[in-house]
Amino acid sequence: MRRNGFFAGVVATLLALVITFGAYRFVVNRSEYLNGVGRIPGGDFNALISLPDGVDLTFPELIGKMIGPQIKGNRVLMIGDSIFASTSNRYGNEMCNTLTKLGWQVAVEAQAGEFIGFGSKVLGRRWEEGWDTAVVFLGTNNDDNMTAYEEKLREMFDVLSQNPFVVLTTAEFRPKQLQINEIIKRVADEYGNVTVLDWAAVARNNGLIGNDGIHLTADGRLVLATAIARSLEFAHDRNNGQCLESVFHDDSKVLDAMPTTIPNETVTTDAPGGAVATTVVP
Repeated sequence: MRRNGFFAGVVATLLALVITFGAYRFVVNRSEYLNGVGRIPGGDFNALISLPDGVDLTFPELIGKMIGPQIKGNRVLMIGDSIFASTSNRYGNEMCNTLTKLGWQVAVEAQAGEFIGFGSKVLGRRWEEGWDTAVVFLGTNNDDNMTAYEEKLREMFDVLSQNPFVVLTTAEFRPKQLQINEIIKRVADEYGNVTVLDWAAVARNNGLIGNDGIHLTADGRLVLATAIARSLEFAHDRNNGQCLESVFHDDSKVLDAMPTTIPNETVTTDAPGGAVATTVVP
């Protein structure tokens, strides 16, 4: 009887340890990971990436998985229009400055005034160089031909879908942007490895968009870079971040909506009206 009692005690102890360990893992996973998604940004991420002073917002949940936990490489190709271009190294360099902290090697291929067809142009020129992922933000500039937009979007996705990648919705500053966003989400859902970052939801927060309802304020550019950092998360190699050269850098189509560079200064401010920022560099 004593031996039976002893073994029963051992079994009970082991069972308690298993339950405790399982509960520990559950708690850890709930605080740091989402099943099938990856680590929720926190801890060392938040020590590196933070919102601008005075900005308080809650980011929407990603539709899909964070990219970093899914891939081994760290080369990311950013494809977009004036909104991405305004964060490039031609201006304040917010995108690269943010993402390199997480180990990403970043090329921002974006030009002001570009439509969805620009994406295929970039991919035709650069995709074969060997990229591990991409972030796409095209749709703010569009005509009313939604069928053509969807066709061009699918062309891009067909090329990109060999790797996991991110696509952003657009700010909903006019009714047809809701149609654009519906197309983005629907097409992304058809591909198994596309993550949707709902920029439309982020852009509803005050202070991020200028008076034209489209282009970003200084805070908006930093928030955009932060939102993308959250969708990418850490690269596999956290210590090898780098800003890469871009090939496309002609912003002349919408130059008056872009940040303006003034030499021999070191302060970044918004121009009157909030739509055009002034980035001043050495």
